[in-house]
Amino acid sequence: MTHRTAPEDRISFPHKIAYGVGGFVNNLLAQGIGGMTVVLTLALGMDFRLVGLLGMLPRFFDAITDPLVGFISDRSRSRWGRRRPFLFVGAIASGVIFALLWQMPAPTQFRLKLVDYGADGVYSGGVTGEPVSIFEAIGESLRDIVTVEVMDDVEDEVTILPPTLVTGAWVGIDVPLSDFDELTTREHLSQILISGDLTEVYVDNVYLYRTDDTTRIATSGEDREGLAAPDAPARLPAVPAEDVISFFSDAYDDVGVDFWSADWDEADVADARAAGDDVKHYTNLRFAGIDFGEQPVDASAMTHVHMDIWTPETTGEGRSQAYYFWYFLVGSLIFFLAYTIFATPWVALGYELTPDFHERTRLMGVQNFVGNVAFVMAPWFLVVMTNPAWFRNQMAGARFLALAICVTVILLGVLPAIFLRERVPGAAGDQEQSSGREAVGEFFGGLWQTVRTGPFLLLCIATFLIFNSFIMISAFQFWVFVYYVSGGNVADGASLAGLVGTLGIAGGFAVIAIVTWLGTKIGKRNAFFVSTGISMFGYALKWFCYHPEYPMLALLPAPFLAFGLGGLFTLMGSMIADVVDLDELSTGERREGMFGSVYWWVVKVGQSIALGAGGFLLASTGLDIDLGANQAARTITLLRVYDAVVPLVASAIAILAIYKYPITETTALKVRAELEQRRGGGAEATA
Repeated sequence: MTHRTAPEDRISFPHKIAYGVGGFVNNLLAQGIGGMTVVLTLALGMDFRLVGLLGMLPRFFDAITDPLVGFISDRSRSRWGRRRPFLFVGAIASGVIFALLWQMPAPTQFRLKLVDYGADGVYSGGVTGEPVSIFEAIGESLRDIVTVEVMDDVEDEVTILPPTLVTGAWVGIDVPLSDFDELTTREHLSQILISGDLTEVYVDNVYLYRTDDTTRIATSGEDREGLAAPDAPARLPAVPAEDVISFFSDAYDDVGVDFWSADWDEADVADARAAGDDVKHYTNLRFAGIDFGEQPVDASAMTHVHMDIWTPETTGEGRSQAYYFWYFLVGSLIFFLAYTIFATPWVALGYELTPDFHERTRLMGVQNFVGNVAFVMAPWFLVVMTNPAWFRNQMAGARFLALAICVTVILLGVLPAIFLRERVPGAAGDQEQSSGREAVGEFFGGLWQTVRTGPFLLLCIATFLIFNSFIMISAFQFWVFVYYVSGGNVADGASLAGLVGTLGIAGGFAVIAIVTWLGTKIGKRNAFFVSTGISMFGYALKWFCYHPEYPMLALLPAPFLAFGLGGLFTLMGSMIADVVDLDELSTGERREGMFGSVYWWVVKVGQSIALGAGGFLLASTGLDIDLGANQAARTITLLRVYDAVVPLVASAIAILAIYKYPITETTALKVRAELEQRRGGGAEATA
């Protein structure tokens, strides 16, 4: 049975877009708070364990506040409705707090990057460091992704922070080459790049050397303010000449260097003297390229890189680890509260914009399509924050990006509150307000009623299985590409993963349109069977198409896999809206906020569990990065099994759960007719 949506039940396309914009804002904030925390380590030098706690603790708080805000929203009363005031205030508050979250003072940075061009002697990334617009940078990155070729150049960067850096005194920096984690080869070392906050730097004694001491060493004195230039030479190197490859030092014979400041960098360099020693004097420094690519150096036998630097500029140590931790933790708790005030009522609003069975599916399809744009943008956050051509340090990049997100969230987040109208009469919010004790009882009673609603539990189970099985094995595909398909070549594996991911994202938009159409033609439950079944076919294809002799076959499963999450989140919102109607029929209350918050609570908690379980699964394979291409056969087999079979089995169980889901189009129409009769009239459901 299919029915035609009545004109009064239709949502205009601009209004669907307005609701979808709310989804974009919701996803943008989620991706921002998750994807930008990397700068806490890069720019502030925070311990990984502290950063992990900062990612975990606020989400526990978020899990608690979701049902509370849903309950309050369900029972609120105002001339503007139950949801719209929350959306308006939440959008403004979450945007402003998000921007403030990234205003911590950063310590002065001096960054050192090493680049190896590989055996072909060509840098595959284009012109190193050339300042370009963000659109040009994204285009260049996309070119690298879709060009699956042997890219044998590697690079990595380390950051030097106070108290190592001082003002007015020579600092001797010795960095183990092992600290450059991504510099997996050193046979064709071709560039040294310096960048950071310092705009004027004197440089001396630039060389590579070998030693048995594998620690990072820094020799520096006390700050000496008021000096414009070095009044003493750098410390005389003590490493034997036979253990050194020198680029610039009076103590050694130097190898050739093509440029001390390349034409694509942002720096001026001049030869200078410091108490009789030759030095390089950098001014107007943003980033400088020391290029010897025409005569690359084999540094495979070296263990360290050394450089002496001197600056007249003030170097700040920033704040303590404890300061950063508590600032960001307290700020994150406030942010997540504001975020929940926006997100939970926004979800609930979508359940009540139309009572029509099929129009709900169309609404969620548009919302999912618009909201997914945020996922396309999120991978470029790190590109923006860490580009030295735009920002002197990553914290400055984070502040800029956070401000851009703040403005976007405020301008777009208020649109659903301004343009959308709630349509459900006789809601719980029209009842008399309860006392504090009564409200607590009603909250826990409503929560219990929600979690014991059978059809809703089936939707939660299906979502938990499909989404979290995907999250659990999300890292496995990359390792399969690297160690099985690409034979241990990390660059080739990463390029292939990027291409497959890009194809999956593009396919996801098409999937949303297809599943939305299917849902209105064959029903939501049947559309779920089709979309999940297609994704299962894609998971099965992984076993055959991820093949070392035919690497491009890995593209084939990607469009089929996109049906998994694309179909899931297009249909679930529409199906939960039908559950809300059924719940109102049995309880007499409309609790969109409670249902929406509990559903997303299940998603968030499940995601945390899945990430942890995925780590244990990965460890169980015996994967050892140090073995490179020489992974055990058992390891490769387990990686492939987990990557393909775990989500395949989980999806099959999810189909069984939805098979028992009782709400069909006929059921939904009957429920609506009874609700409208109970409310005292209204248009009959159009059959």
